[in-house]
Amino acid sequence: MLKKIGLIFILFFGACTPRSEKLYENGLDLVTKNRFLEAVDSLEDSAAIDTNAQRKTRALMEAARVLRLEIRDYAKSLLVYRQVILESDDPISRLQAQESITEIYFENLQDYNMALRELLVLEPLIVDQQRRELVKLRIAQCMQLTGQHQAALEYIDATLNSSKHEQKNFLKIKAQIFVTLKRLDEALKTNEYLLELDPEFFKSENLYIAQTMILEEKQEYKLAMEFLNKHRDKIADQNYFELRIKRLQEQIVNKPFSRGMRK
Repeated sequence: MLKKIGLIFILFFGACTPRSEKLYENGLDLVTKNRFLEAVDSLEDSAAIDTNAQRKTRALMEAARVLRLEIRDYAKSLLVYRQVILESDDPISRLQAQESITEIYFENLQDYNMALRELLVLEPLIVDQQRRELVKLRIAQCMQLTGQHQAALEYIDATLNSSKHEQKNFLKIKAQIFVTLKRLDEALKTNEYLLELDPEFFKSENLYIAQTMILEEKQEYKLAMEFLNKHRDKIADQNYFELRIKRLQEQIVNKPFSRGMRK
């Protein structure tokens, strides 16, 4: 009798499970079996017929995730994330969808113009200070990568005063832009400040080599070699260090009156 009652209970409540929920659970099961295309179909079908807004959003977010990370169909993933932004009444999901869109353009497609556009939409929506600074850093990087160097410098300067988490990365990008613009003295000065600010960061980002290359570009070969020798223990690749020293020695021989050697 108890078994019969249990069976009736299961059948009754199983029959009451919405078809959209069954499609969603089926989609999750297909993901575990690496049947990703079928999983996306099932998840999208679930979202299409579900009248519950929260469940609909849940299914769409999972479909977009699978499309991006498993199938790597970035174009369709973008479409699904945009559908969430347009249709979901959940602000957290809409924010996550916008963040994912910026990541796809920046990391996966490396379309920095589109990434910049989407990041500018995202930035004012972020409340957390650390996350917002990271978005601002990405904006500066996109400006740098799309050749908007002066705009990037202005943006970085406007951000640096209030920066608490990404200040060193902003300074690193600033120095790189100065090098691109051939404003080498400003690049050297920025790196010098960064070295004083955090020697460990300077080392981890391999900026000792970067600083040497700037001095070399200024044809200050002796100063470059002195700087490199002074910080030899900070250079992880000692083979590269030796090659760089050899190159600088050759440059000094070929240009004996380069800056740093005159008396």
